[in-house]
Amino acid sequence: MSLEWVAAFFRDADMVEIDKLAAWFADDIELRFANNPAIRDKATAVQVMSQFYDSISGMSHSVETLIGDGEAAAQQAIVTYTRKDGGVVPLPVSSYLRRNAAGKLDRLWIYIDIAPLWADAA
Repeated sequence: MSLEWVAAFFRDADMVEIDKLAAWFADDIELRFANNPAIRDKATAVQVMSQFYDSISGMSHSVETLIGDGEAAAQQAIVTYTRKDGGVVPLPVSSYLRRNAAGKLDRLWIYIDIAPLWADAA
């Protein structure tokens, strides 16, 4: 089965435009980002991701590994973040994505140690 939808999701995510990201989310999405508690609704997930997007200037995923079964996928990548101060920070990340029957994400788990992104900024 094709996993092109995963690449399309990360292309949209890397645009750092909340409307593009939100279009992927099901109303009952379960979002886990770093070590934060799980979020289980679209409105809160969009709010949290919007705050994160507002804190950076850009990001870009470079895929290391992608596995999946068509409706679910796991990706390991290096995400290169650009901070508001112009600093560039590459970080390893593992993401698990699952789509519902409508093709919307009902699960997005993002495993990352985000602390290094802000380490030099203080």
